[in-house]
Amino acid sequence: MFGVKDEIFCMFEGALDNLGRLRQQYGLAKSANEVVLVIEAYKALRDRAPYPPNHVVGHLSGSFAFILFDKSTSNLFVASDQFGK
Repeated sequence: MFGVKDEIFCMFEGALDNLGRLRQQYGLAKSANEVVLVIEAYKALRDRAPYPPNHVVGHLSGSFAFILFDKSTSNLFVASDQFGK
C-alpha cells in the first residue's frame, strides 16, 4: 500500500494485528488502513517532543515493513517487524 498526506509519503507492506486499537488511540476512522495509521502516528510523535518519530514502531504488532519519507524535514524512516519481513 502507498499513501501520501501533508507531504509525508509511506509505502507499507504487511498487516498490523493491533490496527483497531491503534485507530482508537490516534482518533482515526474505522476505515483508516495501515498507511494512514503509520503517517498519522509518525506526525503525532514528530510534533510532540520529546518523543522521537521512531517511537511509533514500538506500538506496532504484526508482520510489516514500511518506508516513510517526510518531505518537510527530509527525513527517511525505514522499519520492519522483529522478523525483518
